[in-house]
Amino acid sequence: MKTDKQLYTLFSSNPNYLFQSAGIRKKSNYVMTSVTLKEFERRTDGILEPKDPNMPVYIAEFQAQYDHNIYHRLAMEMSSYAMEKNISDIRGILVFFTESLDPKSNPWHYLTKSSSKLLTIVYLDDYLKKLEKTNPNHPMVIVFKPIFEKDEKILQANAYSWYNSLTKSRLNKNKKNNLKKIFISWLSARFKHLSYKEVIKMIPNITEFEQTRFYQDIYKTGEKKGKKEGKKEGKKEGKKAFILEEIQRFNKMKENGDMSESLFNTLCTPLRDELKKLKKEFSELRKKH
Repeated sequence: MKTDKQLYTLFSSNPNYLFQSAGIRKKSNYVMTSVTLKEFERRTDGILEPKDPNMPVYIAEFQAQYDHNIYHRLAMEMSSYAMEKNISDIRGILVFFTESLDPKSNPWHYLTKSSSKLLTIVYLDDYLKKLEKTNPNHPMVIVFKPIFEKDEKILQANAYSWYNSLTKSRLNKNKKNNLKKIFISWLSARFKHLSYKEVIKMIPNITEFEQTRFYQDIYKTGEKKGKKEGKKEGKKEGKKAFILEEIQRFNKMKENGDMSESLFNTLCTPLRDELKKLKKEFSELRKKH
């Protein structure tokens, strides 16, 4: 299940949720953005910058799958951003969906033991279980139900009441709408064998306006991405066909005695290398789908 976009929307709209889950008592208001680090041309999951310039900057990474390099990558991001912005106090927050996804790589994992919280680890499933015991209707608890509720029958039976809980929360309109969109998005991903209309039937009080907006935000976006990926595949297919035609043409010339074996290999080796590269790119595109 893809979660990157939704997690960014969740925590950029509600940075306090991230700090609360990490047990960090901040002394300034923070704004969360995502930036591309020039040194690596890599986009961060989130940069949390304080309104008070004397307070630390945080870089957050979210992990819903295992990655043994995540600590090293976060350390590189922290160093790169600190150099770019000339920042002396920069800290990290690593959010794992479960502890089993945490590689606990040293020396960076050792920083989690620092009293100044240079690096903070969050295990979302554990945090949400504890939060639910004290506040079962907390928006953070509710919005993650489509991910962490293991029983699909329970999820389907309670989707209506959980969605209503988000609707009745005390959050402002924009934050509330963001959470409801995330909930519907994850609910749809969890029941991917069902159509959009069948998913919406789980929550009968969704207005026609909301249905339209959710459809546009969740499904139309996916449709556009699919078309875009389709164009990419189309271009790659065309390039692949051209390379194969060229190899066949050179092979005929060699068979007819119009080209030596040496020249044939000189011309075809880079074409075959490009063909291998295209096959790998095709494979990566299909995995995304």
